[in-house]
Amino acid sequence: MNILENNSIFWSRLGFENDPARFDENGKLIEFGGDYQLYARYHKDMHSAGVKLHTSILHSGWVGPRQYDYTLTDRTLESLFSALPEDALYIPRVKLNAPVEWAKVYPRELFVYYGGNNDPEYIRPRVGSLEHDLLGYEAPNGYYMGKDNRPNVNGTFSNQSFASEIWLRDASEALIALMRHVAGTPYGKRIIGWHLAYGVSGETCHWGRLGRTYGDYSQVFQNAFRRWGEKKYGSHEALLKAWKTLEMPPPEMRKEVYDSVAAFMRERECDVITRDLDEYMSELNSSVAEHFCKVAKEEDPETLTGLFYGYTLECHNAAYAGWLGLDRILNSPYVDFLAAPTSYYRRNAGESGGFIAPAQSIRLKKKWVDELDIRTYLLKGNDAIVTVPEECTEAVFYREFSKNLSADTSYWWMDLGGGWYDSEKIRNLIIQLEQQAVAIRKQSHKSVADILFVTDEKALMKHTESAELFRRGRDFRRNATLSGAIIDFYLISDLHLLDLSQYKLIIFCDCPDIPYNFKNQYVLYTYLDRLPEGLEIKEIPGGFPKQKVIFEGIFSGTMISEETPLPRVIPVCGENVKIQAKFSDGTPAVVSNGKNFYSVLPFWKTEQIRQLLDFAGCKTYGEAPCTVYGDSRFTACFSHDEPEKYHFEIHH
Repeated sequence: MNILENNSIFWSRLGFENDPARFDENGKLIEFGGDYQLYARYHKDMHSAGVKLHTSILHSGWVGPRQYDYTLTDRTLESLFSALPEDALYIPRVKLNAPVEWAKVYPRELFVYYGGNNDPEYIRPRVGSLEHDLLGYEAPNGYYMGKDNRPNVNGTFSNQSFASEIWLRDASEALIALMRHVAGTPYGKRIIGWHLAYGVSGETCHWGRLGRTYGDYSQVFQNAFRRWGEKKYGSHEALLKAWKTLEMPPPEMRKEVYDSVAAFMRERECDVITRDLDEYMSELNSSVAEHFCKVAKEEDPETLTGLFYGYTLECHNAAYAGWLGLDRILNSPYVDFLAAPTSYYRRNAGESGGFIAPAQSIRLKKKWVDELDIRTYLLKGNDAIVTVPEECTEAVFYREFSKNLSADTSYWWMDLGGGWYDSEKIRNLIIQLEQQAVAIRKQSHKSVADILFVTDEKALMKHTESAELFRRGRDFRRNATLSGAIIDFYLISDLHLLDLSQYKLIIFCDCPDIPYNFKNQYVLYTYLDRLPEGLEIKEIPGGFPKQKVIFEGIFSGTMISEETPLPRVIPVCGENVKIQAKFSDGTPAVVSNGKNFYSVLPFWKTEQIRQLLDFAGCKTYGEAPCTVYGDSRFTACFSHDEPEKYHFEIHH
């Protein structure tokens, strides 16, 4: 495990082949992996820059029911290890999605979208057709960057249901067969772990998370959900009493229910089945993820195992994705590390960057590896995500590097498009960063943050799926990160593991079940958080209109709060409650009672967050807006207004 703590990793497009595996009309396995030798050369260059640990996608070889073809697998291994010296090690990413030939045999085991026909005999002749959503998301131009130009739009069913026991059995057999095949190659001893993947893009999430209607309405999933419900409630009769129906809830019951606070918080009788469905999807997904790691560990007890999982800070539909089973994953003896892409939100030069998952919480029990797929100035022909200007490259690379070391986590440099790191300037920068990392990792990490930002990932199934509330909370976190302070970000379930005396200010956002009151810190609560004694709210009809917010009291400044359909609440202004901000209609927007502050929405800008930090006596390292990452070993400050500028200092 120390190898993940003490080494960064490099990922290339080597082995990036079709997923799921399928054959063309001539019976030939479709491949589009590109120039294997070129990608292997990128690994060689990064090894020369000091990166000794490598990863890429490795084809599973699974092409049909108990059918295997390791041609692409061997091509990846031979290309990689012929380019790398003997001290280089490898952790392959293996996708275990069922191949199309398997789906033709087992149509009953496939995921079905709402409104789709779930009759296996309807599905069978359509497997592999344009009605088959092979990717789990809309892609009019085909698989990644058009490498496979088959359009993937409006499919009514997708690949394996996560509830399929047949898929779980056959994918496990495919994983064991692959591990044994690789162990028999000359490179077997240089493979130290397995990054196990399935679902959309191999990121362990249910099909349809990106821009699709909801699933899974397959027969196999619905039957499994009912069995789970009977187990939870003790009998079929008790299940009917709780759910009032055996019909799966339609999409309109599962998201954006804003009729009232009770409806939003899923407190009505009709909401029991919907909340249970979210709970089941995460319990199911986490059990599948753990199962594959267990299979790998039983085959090789010394191997490392890891997963993509838990994108709760970036994805408003993390409940639907099945990512709310972190408790099981983090307490599993079979899982060693978790990973995710670095945040895609406000990641360009001058912005704060961030994690897509609660990395610091994960780090309490497992290793965390951040996927740094930085779009460098070498990127050509893809304007989907902001490219880092050449003059800002060093600052952005240092920001992502510092973000991870400040959280005591690992990372991999990811050349997602091919050639994004292929310049002398970037290689020299990697050399510089890797040398800095060696110096920093020799010292023990200790947090120096005196601000704690707390979220509750389980809130994403305690209330309706709400992109609106999620967007506001995400902006709130990013605005806090630009305040010029070092901030710790943890899940509410970890509060009992932390020394809270370290913090002068605690900020809660979307935490309806805060476990206790706080007396020694300043605390900010937002929207429907559970409030301490002395602070109350009441509901008023309708949503929040677009209004100006005028800050007063310890604050100053104004802002415009956009209209939102979220059920509206206002603070109850009792004897000891002070108004700190008002809407233009005169209703309170922010109030305080002693050290406790409450905001009706998480609409705060960096200016007001900084004012609260200063009032609470928190340490800041630069004038806002700027982003600061650091710990007891180093401090790094990144300018917002002059994005090419930064300051990085190692403490000796």
